[in-house]
Amino acid sequence: MREKLGIGQQLYQALASMKLSVFIFLTLAACSLVGTLLPQGITEHELHTRYAPSVAHLIEYLGLNDLYHTGWFRLLLLLLAVNLIICTTQRLPKTMKQLKQRDDLIRPEKLTKFAHNQQINSPLSLAEVESRLATVISSEFGPIRRLEESEAYVGIVETGRWSRWMVYVVHLSVLLILIGALLGSLLGYKGYMNIAEGGTSQEVRLYRGNASITLPFKVRCDDFEVSYYDTGAPKEYRSDLTILDDDEAVLSRAIIVNDPLSYRGVTLYQSSYGAILKQAEVKLQNNDTGKTHQFILSFGETQSIPGSSDKVQIVDYQQNMGQFGPAVGIALFREGQEPVGSWILVKMPQFHGNRIDNYKVNVISTEDGYYTGLQVKKDPGVWVVYAGFIAMLLGIGMTYYTSHRKLWIWAGPAEFDQSSTRIIVAGRTNKNPIAFESDFNQLCHRLQNDLEGV
Repeated sequence: MREKLGIGQQLYQALASMKLSVFIFLTLAACSLVGTLLPQGITEHELHTRYAPSVAHLIEYLGLNDLYHTGWFRLLLLLLAVNLIICTTQRLPKTMKQLKQRDDLIRPEKLTKFAHNQQINSPLSLAEVESRLATVISSEFGPIRRLEESEAYVGIVETGRWSRWMVYVVHLSVLLILIGALLGSLLGYKGYMNIAEGGTSQEVRLYRGNASITLPFKVRCDDFEVSYYDTGAPKEYRSDLTILDDDEAVLSRAIIVNDPLSYRGVTLYQSSYGAILKQAEVKLQNNDTGKTHQFILSFGETQSIPGSSDKVQIVDYQQNMGQFGPAVGIALFREGQEPVGSWILVKMPQFHGNRIDNYKVNVISTEDGYYTGLQVKKDPGVWVVYAGFIAMLLGIGMTYYTSHRKLWIWAGPAEFDQSSTRIIVAGRTNKNPIAFESDFNQLCHRLQNDLEGV
């Protein structure tokens, strides 16, 4: 009766299962396909704009728009890493035993049962045969390691013994890639920042959730340029950036699409741009009192309306809103009340909607500018992944293009003529048997020519 395994042993066997390895690999492959086809890092607003509500909610619930930072994806990576470590540790003792195994006793009867074997009878003495065997075999295969025998000469030639370790190099490479991916998922981030010309920022909005992080340095946009095709479509846009570390300029560089800037492990990509309102001259008329106030309002700046506790602020701007031309989003702040706001059409001052609560609002003039949209990415595990890929290429290459070859050579007095010598050569390989057979036959042909003559 089979002994019942404990929970720990059952878990260990489950984690060591090849079925689990295949399942995780296929699941990760499917996830990677989804992550490739589905745009990553898109905001919640973009998600609901592109897809139907039910699809958008499913994507958001599973985190497919930021797949590589989800908890369940990290769990899959961790499970595969644990599975690989357990499978490797189970196989390693067997490989160590094979590598330590030595042939202390070789009998000719055993060698004749090998798939590749050749018998040669030579009229030469055993001493002369030993000398010629060492010369020929060393030049064809490698040096002979002689075993101590009482009556006969026994030698072994082994090449590519270390090739058995290449499978573990491949295992290590996969483990490095998994560790690098986990490091990038846990410690890395991906977000965006918009900086107006001449402006400076170090705040990065992350794509997932509403979180933000502060960079250990500041980024200043010194200049932004955009060129257009004859059709009006943007041809190229470029940002001249300066990195400020402790408020000192340490790096200045222009970036364009597919030509990012990297500093202290953080990479800045040129991803978008847009128009921004620097300031506007605004006229407000209080419909209750008839008083009119006119002043210049900078974007994002809150300014009090003279003679009252009310305040106004420009909170948004569109160059062309619904084919009605430029529009300025202005908010009104009043004590004890929720802020209210409205879009004010610049080129349509008589539009009835140009009002906020009891104020009629006109935008007399605007000063436009550009902002540059930067994608910000940090992945501390990328170099570990690169190292893993290099190790994988080396391991796979050495696994497929090298093999463990072994030759056994026995030489002793002939059975019916003690003055002549009987030689048996046998060999085998763990892969590429066709090439080995050709080399083995070539070696035996040369040995016959050297040993059968006087």
